[in-house]
Amino acid sequence: MGELAEAFRSELVKAGYDVLSKQATNRKVLATTRGLPGHARDEIVSLHRALGGTMGYLDFTSGKWDFATADGLLIEFDEQLHFNRYRKLTDRLSWSKSLPWAGDYLNYSSLHENQCLKAGGYGGKWTSPSTEKMFGAGDPPRVFDRNGSPRWKQRALYDAVKDAYAIHGQEITMARVSIHDEIGSRGVLKALGRGGNGLEATALREFLAARTIL
Repeated sequence: MGELAEAFRSELVKAGYDVLSKQATNRKVLATTRGLPGHARDEIVSLHRALGGTMGYLDFTSGKWDFATADGLLIEFDEQLHFNRYRKLTDRLSWSKSLPWAGDYLNYSSLHENQCLKAGGYGGKWTSPSTEKMFGAGDPPRVFDRNGSPRWKQRALYDAVKDAYAIHGQEITMARVSIHDEIGSRGVLKALGRGGNGLEATALREFLAARTIL
């Protein structure tokens, strides 16, 4: 976990959240398309194809959750690598407009791809054998020709899987926070960075309540 994520964990604790350890969080059931309504599974498969995905994938299981609290709230903390042209494609999913972060995240994906490129335009953050299996060979680093970045595509797909898992009645509560958000009067990135003043506890709790899928 990076410095910003660790700083966000500290802010959650200061705001009164009983945040589980990383080990306990990693034991949480992963988001999966298995068990979702048929139309939701079909839309995720269609998203995979729209992202250039290879044939044969009918179900998907996301990576681990970022944070979990003792009362069952799952919190995703989305840094620079989550906001790019591929994340914008998830807006076509039929349930996307009902996500409490939908409008903000669509804007961030349009405005901040340059930050994503700076943070993830190289090495395993751009492509890997496992992501190329899902999406085919990538273009050279920082190049958006025919195939672009397989790793970015996978991250966008898995974010969509988590959203679908939360919104289609899987008995979880989930919230998302972006480094591009403003909470109270403070930008998250600046507040959590070195020399930042942190986040105001009441504002953080109110923000998370507004960003939570019940």
